[in-house]
Amino acid sequence: MRVIIGQARADYKDKSRRFSFVALMALCLFGAFWFVPRAGDGFEIMSIQPDVFIQGGNSSWIPVTSALGLAFFLPFIGFFYLRNAMLFDEQIGIAQLVSSSTAGNFRYLTGKFLSGTLLLYTFVITVMIGSFFMSLWHFPGQLLLPSTFFTPYLFSRASAPLCVAIAILFGSVRFLRGAIGSTIYILGVFVMIILPMELDSGVLLRSLDVTAMSSLMEIVSRTAYEQTGHAIDSVLFIGGYGSDSGYQPAVPLVFDGLNFIAEDYAVFAAMLLMSVGFTALSVPLYSLTKAIPAKRRRIKTKTQAVIASSFEQNAKPVYIAVSPSHNVMWIRGVKTEVKLMMKGYPLLWYIIAVIGIALSAFLDLNIVQLYVLPLLFLWSLNMFSHLGNRGHKHDMLKIIATTPGGKIKQITYSWVAGITVALLLALPVIIRLLLDGQFISLFAVVAGVVFLPSFAMALGEFTKTNRIFELIFIVLTYAIINGIPFAKFLGSPETSLLQAVAYLMLGIALAVAAIAKRVLTGSAPP
Repeated sequence: MRVIIGQARADYKDKSRRFSFVALMALCLFGAFWFVPRAGDGFEIMSIQPDVFIQGGNSSWIPVTSALGLAFFLPFIGFFYLRNAMLFDEQIGIAQLVSSSTAGNFRYLTGKFLSGTLLLYTFVITVMIGSFFMSLWHFPGQLLLPSTFFTPYLFSRASAPLCVAIAILFGSVRFLRGAIGSTIYILGVFVMIILPMELDSGVLLRSLDVTAMSSLMEIVSRTAYEQTGHAIDSVLFIGGYGSDSGYQPAVPLVFDGLNFIAEDYAVFAAMLLMSVGFTALSVPLYSLTKAIPAKRRRIKTKTQAVIASSFEQNAKPVYIAVSPSHNVMWIRGVKTEVKLMMKGYPLLWYIIAVIGIALSAFLDLNIVQLYVLPLLFLWSLNMFSHLGNRGHKHDMLKIIATTPGGKIKQITYSWVAGITVALLLALPVIIRLLLDGQFISLFAVVAGVVFLPSFAMALGEFTKTNRIFELIFIVLTYAIINGIPFAKFLGSPETSLLQAVAYLMLGIALAVAAIAKRVLTGSAPP
């Protein structure tokens, strides 16, 4: 037991020191704000039976809506955050060392399960803390009883371990680590949300719902019916209802603690048992699949040796004189930098990015400018965060400086590539604003497209790290979502021309400063 706890503690410390953990913590705090009901103006993100109940009329709505949002998103965040844990350990040799020691695969995977559960519980607690302060902010003086505040989050305590166990199970089977496993998981999650609601199922089917949405909806509906006589038939995500929806809700609803019955506790216990079962099942599967790549590597090494020997005997040097034009060099340089920016992301990342771009083309323009576009750029944060500092890694500037004009060319290509990617992300919004004749907003978006890569490149060049930009940009996005006017570098319906010009000029100044710093300092050519 001491070995398992030690491994879990070490794994938790290792992951909690990474920037991805900090970014997810910031995302959890943002989620605590995102799912706060807005009385009077309607929900912009979530609404519960908006044609019947007055939305967000009291502080008891905050933990309920927060728990529903957490239940839906935590299994996706947790799964994709944890599923490659064993693959990472294998790549650096930790998994082979641990599994061949006295710890063995059982203790190794059990430690992974405990550390992953603790990580997700950290995210849950972060959301709870954020929701508590949101309740104080939006409803001062309306303090909630502990039972009223904590009961909506009960199923998150069972959902998190189940999500971790499934992530370990998928990570233990080699062919489930990639796009196939992601597709199966996503489809399975949605199927298990819908089936229990449609079939009015019992304990077994509800316990397979890793989000616990089916259980939470049934409990919330039961509680609402007992208090008001009206059941809940619909929960609307993204869009909700607004003042022009035609809904005229008249029934107040106070969630004075959720009403649990024996079946709910049985589902809770079944989810915990399945967590243990999936983790135990992962042990023989992981042991089995580890043996296959070792055989493949031996065969591959022999094959490569034979091919290399044959190539050395038959290869002849071929020299082709190439004198590319200045324009061709620019195109090649920018193309190379764009490839570097977009390299190394899983298929799911691209799918979500494409969905965000598609939403920018179809949702209401105000919502797109205020929410979708900033979140789309936040999703692409890692692409921009390496601008400016990539050349400093592994002393690459010493190599770049050996070519004529290499330093200024590389950073300029990088800047143009950053603007190109930003323009691609914002293109649907730019086209829609152009067609609508909103030229000030259009200019503001273009200014933001120039400002963002320039800001990232300047911070990267001066600090030689990507962390500073990532932290600042997360805070900046949070400020945009909270409606702080000066933070909206991508513009908004009420953006002034002066603010757009200021961001454009600031972006150009930052780019010039970064390029000047690169040229005037650093390694000189030998």
